[in-house]
Amino acid sequence: MNLKQLMARALIASAMLSFGTQAAEGADKAAIADVLAKYRLNVETIEKAPVEGLYEVVTNGGVVYANKDGSYFIYGQLFHTTPTESINLTEITQAKRNKKLFEEADVEKELIVYPAKDEKYVVNVFTDTTCGYCMKLHSEMKEYNDLGITVRYLAFPRSGERSPNIGQMSAIWCADDKVDAMNLAKARNFNEESKQCTDLVRRHMALGNAMGVTGTPAIMLEDGTVLGGYLPAKGLLQNLEQKFKG
Repeated sequence: MNLKQLMARALIASAMLSFGTQAAEGADKAAIADVLAKYRLNVETIEKAPVEGLYEVVTNGGVVYANKDGSYFIYGQLFHTTPTESINLTEITQAKRNKKLFEEADVEKELIVYPAKDEKYVVNVFTDTTCGYCMKLHSEMKEYNDLGITVRYLAFPRSGERSPNIGQMSAIWCADDKVDAMNLAKARNFNEESKQCTDLVRRHMALGNAMGVTGTPAIMLEDGTVLGGYLPAKGLLQNLEQKFKG
């Protein structure tokens, strides 16, 4: 990223901060909340968006944009464009929310960790033992670790409580050696007839659902950005370097 790009990003971040610290003056918060409630969306925050007359509404179902009286809504991505790049403002807001949700969930001690010897980055991966691309990612774990990427697993059976493998994943997270249990499960050689940690798995599922995770593997970066789907080790490293090194 060149100097002009860095300056543009800094100016945009500054502008977003100034908007984010302002109260949503002029917005009918009650009206906005009432309309969204009809769609089972609970309002968490309402702030001015960096577009005249538009408000950023963070809900339990993601980020939406509204006019001041709630009569119009936009459910989608808001981008800021410069001569050199486009910045996804919605993604930035959602990432901040995800990071906060992760910290509040207090699940760090529950993660199954595959540490890199020379750690450069840490990613949290929502995984499912019946997911083909999760198995592919797992089979390439050494490549991620060799590139300095530590991988930490959270449980996310894709069909929720109806998942046929929820018992297996509950047993993995209750195993004395969770890494060995996960390795065996991903090789389809794990005996799940053991104690279960179903409540723990449910917590991980609830966290993933709150973040908007709908499939696996879902890779969460340290800033809260969630990448949907498998990335090979070199592709993930490139993504991380671009995001965090500029």
